[in-house]
Amino acid sequence: MSFKIHRAAERGIAEHGWLHSRFSFSFAEYYNPQRMGFGALRVINDDTIEAGKGFGMHPHQNMEIISIVTKGALEHRDSQGNHGLITAGQIQYMSAGSGVHHSEHASKDDSTALLQIWIRPNQKGGTPFYAQRDFISHDKNDKWLLLVSADGRENSISIRQDAAIYSAEVKSGKTISIPPVAPDHGRLLFVIEGRVQINSHTLDSRDELQITDKEEHPLLALEASKILLFDVPI
Repeated sequence: MSFKIHRAAERGIAEHGWLHSRFSFSFAEYYNPQRMGFGALRVINDDTIEAGKGFGMHPHQNMEIISIVTKGALEHRDSQGNHGLITAGQIQYMSAGSGVHHSEHASKDDSTALLQIWIRPNQKGGTPFYAQRDFISHDKNDKWLLLVSADGRENSISIRQDAAIYSAEVKSGKTISIPPVAPDHGRLLFVIEGRVQINSHTLDSRDELQITDKEEHPLLALEASKILLFDVPI
């Protein structure tokens, strides 16, 4: 079967008072042997951090980490001397490489919501790297906008893996195409907001669809929708 749906209500849950998390795949205390990732895509964490709270300095290595802020602002500091404030509509990228420590905190004024994504790199080690990019003014109306890629094409963020992340905002009643992929790749579609239909399958907000065939598929927005599309080696 080429389509597999994972509903929002089926995700892992963690509540820590200052941190409210939903996990698409096994993470921290949530463990599901059937949900260990999708090819090179290891983590999609849907986090809300209360104002002024956050993660103190902690280590990472050999992982490509992308944070998509959807509300508020996220402050980043790391052991490489990088410091950035990522606001809604912006994306942060950190290649952990041979090892890096970093901290992340919500602003003192408001809570922060973000999607944190981990992708396994195609090489171990290497110098850690940090970048952030503003996609607020880019056109993603009824079409895919490339956010992340292996080669940085179309002004996307370049990562250490043959993977891509796209974003689209589709008006109600509009249809866009989910493009085909290379033979050794799969696609994962994550609905940030709204409601869409793909080949008679209906997805609501925070639902996920894994596609393991290589065909092109139409996506119909049943209401105004925001969507992420992952193209990763599997």
